[in-house]
Amino acid sequence: MTPYNIEIFHPDFTLVQHYTVGEVSYLYDYLSMEESSVILPFNTEVKQGDYIYLRGEMDYFGVISAISVDNVSVGFSEVRYKPFTSLFTEKVLFDTNLQNSATTLENALKAILTAYFISNADTSQNIQGLTVTTISATSGWGFNIKSDAEGAHTAMVYLYDTLITRAMSKYRVGLYVTPNIESQTITVEIGVKSNTIQTIEADLPNVITRQINIKETERSFNKLYVYSEDFTTNRIYYLHSDGTYDTSNTDRLTPVLYEMKTAKPQSGETFIQAADKVASGVFEEGAYNNLIEITVRNDDDLVMPSGFTIGQEVHIISNGTEYTSLFTGMSRNGTTKLIFGTIRLDLTKILKGVLQNG
Repeated sequence: MTPYNIEIFHPDFTLVQHYTVGEVSYLYDYLSMEESSVILPFNTEVKQGDYIYLRGEMDYFGVISAISVDNVSVGFSEVRYKPFTSLFTEKVLFDTNLQNSATTLENALKAILTAYFISNADTSQNIQGLTVTTISATSGWGFNIKSDAEGAHTAMVYLYDTLITRAMSKYRVGLYVTPNIESQTITVEIGVKSNTIQTIEADLPNVITRQINIKETERSFNKLYVYSEDFTTNRIYYLHSDGTYDTSNTDRLTPVLYEMKTAKPQSGETFIQAADKVASGVFEEGAYNNLIEITVRNDDDLVMPSGFTIGQEVHIISNGTEYTSLFTGMSRNGTTKLIFGTIRLDLTKILKGVLQNG
């Protein structure tokens, strides 16, 4: 059993509580703000909104979401917490012209985080010690977000659900949080963290359980015609075998299933920019449209569960088929469940291909 140090801090980095405990259990899902909990000696100084830092074989930095003293031993409390990035779940104003512009996706997200949580005129909203850096540069990006008002270029969107999770699902661009309690700083790196592709043989005996769910949609298009409103101009997009798309008629998916759309340029936009936004919306789900869960021992030396990075591409082989997916979360208890892909089980009505051993 690997011991964990658990430290609780106020947002000004004042240490409130420190304990060493045995193996801890938690769930971290980048795409949905799952709550975890730990039983700790009751402390009246521990408040909702405090930071909790778990350090052991793997580290976890989060924000306390609730404290309960019911149904636990006298003198103890249940401390529930979510990832630090749960602070970024509120609405923001988004400039829709940033899509398919010269501004990279990483810089667009950095500007929003800076405006709302670092340089906000309301200093009480700023997060003490927070800095944001970019570690990659993703151009030609877009989420097909349209302005809330005709002829304008501003949309009110949820920062995490609309921008951050889609940046990961579509472009593998993530937010990576590193606290430094000693220097009283919290660094958020934005970008593609790892380009190393990991392969997992899911049918080997070291895999305790596996579950593979492939999303089935009514119609998955692999070719798109985008026309101007007067139908005098058009662009044709093709979906490729690696999940990317562009106007190059190479490495195409067949048989051809095509869709037709029109594009209306906004103020200052060209038809090509408007068409690219439409294509982004049609092909948004990309190559990681699955949910794969692999359970192994915590100390498994083949899969090495502690070595994965959120956003890392993974090839999973089972029953002679290779699936391309994305590492997006994990749960850790007596064993480790690795979570891959960009869909979740609440979409069971459109899932197929469930494989499970046990």
